[in-house]
Amino acid sequence: DTLPNIPRRKSSIKKYEFVLNLFLEQSSINRNLVKRYFFGGFFTGDFKLKGTCLIEALQQAGIHARIGNERNVDRIRDAIIVYVKERIPGHLARIKDRGNKIIINMCDNFILEDGALHPNYIGRDVADYLLFPNQALLDKFLSIKPTTSRCLALHGFADPSIALLFKQAGYRDLNELKCCYFGYDFNLNTQVLNSQHKVDIIPLTENTFAECLNRLRDYNLHIDLRPQGEDNLYKPLQKLFNAAECRANIIVEKTQRVLEILPEDYPFLLEDHNAQAMLQKTHDVFGTPDWYRASAMMEAVRQKYTIGYYCNEFIKILEQCSGN
Repeated sequence: DTLPNIPRRKSSIKKYEFVLNLFLEQSSINRNLVKRYFFGGFFTGDFKLKGTCLIEALQQAGIHARIGNERNVDRIRDAIIVYVKERIPGHLARIKDRGNKIIINMCDNFILEDGALHPNYIGRDVADYLLFPNQALLDKFLSIKPTTSRCLALHGFADPSIALLFKQAGYRDLNELKCCYFGYDFNLNTQVLNSQHKVDIIPLTENTFAECLNRLRDYNLHIDLRPQGEDNLYKPLQKLFNAAECRANIIVEKTQRVLEILPEDYPFLLEDHNAQAMLQKTHDVFGTPDWYRASAMMEAVRQKYTIGYYCNEFIKILEQCSGN
């Protein structure tokens, strides 16, 4: 009754080796945990985080982590079953009755009509752990209705492919400010394109992610400004973590979720929706102590929110669920 292994892609596995080295050397993981860890209920592209990326990293850490999409969950007993975002079965209680522990990793589940902000969310009170991408969203969840499930905020990390890029190709200390938007075009507030200061668009798709990576070395400022009217509380902080990994500053709206990661005095937090004025400010302070102070804040983010940090926190949850 062996759980199926994740397909081994040499290029995918390789990118974790260096980012996990320090984590594995310092970790006190009990690699002899008797529980099996079953990951199911999600499909994700290679660059999507908290999915296959996490599973491969856990495997490198010696944790028995497997994708379970092809298995009949009703045959699983005494395992830890982790669902990511969606495709969660309606009979979670019966699954738990077979000795299983259930973890639901929300990601951006909240944008779904029947997602976690629905009062009768399917995982509420049933899951052993509900994992949220930020504390602000967790607070919103609890304000709607209390729960007996244990809830934790678990922040993300930069895509390891970006870290690998800079390790292999090196970092460019640019002598001028160059700004880019790295992400899906529908997530961009297009008013920034009307600025007198150029913002280059790196149009990310699941098929072009690898092709876009090399361009990231050419920029020292990123933007994460979504269309006005969207509730940014529900968005993960992936662009912030990626910008930090690129050794870049970022223009981002000042929200509760962002202040969980960046200090309130970070100079490029946008409060008045005036993106053009903020772009002008970044050009005015480029190369000054204020610029380098902001860079130091981003460097602190880069050093803390790593895949190793995330795995370490996740493994603590697995150990709690396995009774260790």
